[in-house]
Amino acid sequence: MAIFVFLFKKQELRDTDHIKSARKMLADYMTSGKSFVSYRLPGEKQGYSFQVGKVQSFSISGFTPGAFGDAFIIAPFEISKSAFALWPLSGISRVVVESENSELEVRRKKPFRLLQEREELRKAYGQSFSVIKKALDNHVADKVVLARRLEVTDVPEDILPQVFCQLCRSYPNAFVYFFDHPQVGRWMGASPETFLENENHTLKTVALAATRKSEFHSEDWNMKELEEQGLVSAFVDEVLKEYGISEYQKRGPEPVRAGSMVHLKTSYVFEASHLKNSIGWFLQSLHPTPAVGGFPKDVAIRLIGEAEQFDRGFYSGFLGPVNNGEFRFYVNIRSMKLGENKAVLYLGGGITRDSKEANEWEETRLKARTLLSVLHSVKQNYSNESIHLR
Repeated sequence: MAIFVFLFKKQELRDTDHIKSARKMLADYMTSGKSFVSYRLPGEKQGYSFQVGKVQSFSISGFTPGAFGDAFIIAPFEISKSAFALWPLSGISRVVVESENSELEVRRKKPFRLLQEREELRKAYGQSFSVIKKALDNHVADKVVLARRLEVTDVPEDILPQVFCQLCRSYPNAFVYFFDHPQVGRWMGASPETFLENENHTLKTVALAATRKSEFHSEDWNMKELEEQGLVSAFVDEVLKEYGISEYQKRGPEPVRAGSMVHLKTSYVFEASHLKNSIGWFLQSLHPTPAVGGFPKDVAIRLIGEAEQFDRGFYSGFLGPVNNGEFRFYVNIRSMKLGENKAVLYLGGGITRDSKEANEWEETRLKARTLLSVLHSVKQNYSNESIHLR
């Protein structure tokens, strides 16, 4: 079983002391009202969990890996707002999130079918789409990522530990997380997208865009999809150039599967020494990429504020662990905010001049399946009830 060793000090890795059921640990945290962070890294069989102690708000540009050792970082979509660092109260525990034990299996009593949404939600999306499309047609911007919210009611708090574990099982190549603290709220998600990683003095980032159902995947991507992905990779090229980074490995675009979807991905690898003490400023320049914001960056962010009429919060921000000068940050997509027996899902899609409203609406519904299918199956397993949309 692979363990991502660099994240933790050796004295924190005593199996007999620390490995326990993720569900039980999360249930204990929630029952006792303790703040916590739990996550599972892509490709790993075990997760990590800790009770939160110190919390610090900071500007993204002020991030330096050495000053945030052992912290879990949570950054919002809006650059002007503070990011947060959450430190463990007393060390980090490894937790079992996958097991051969059949008790962890969720058996669907009925196959999942995405429920019909209220017509007013569809109309509201259409109005927002029109605002963005008019700006694009007038060449104010080249791409804008339009997001919407979808509320799921009757989500009991006691099923959330199982939802986290089932997300780990259903999406083994995603970054799966669950955190709860009064200063940041309660969020859960399963992100397929790397934002920036620093491991062994090497930095890695990706340009990820364009979405298809996996069953319709082929090598023949259309112009809208290629343009959408091309804008993201061109933006990353520009940021690297801005920081004087000319020596880097670039691979792609190539298709990558994320659950029931396929995206186009271009990967970048370069030496961390190129940035020296400017990691924080690089993060701020890179965030948000056109994959979640748009292009040009500042214009797209302004248009998002005009069209969406809600605060994205941590949706399409980034988050992840830091330790000993190394970190793994992921874009916070396929995510939901939890509270008061409900879940609010955030769903976005890239709009270009070739976009069709009906197609973009269906893309957001496709992306909703990542979380809705797991909520549906877990709730059925517990109460023989399905999920309800509002």
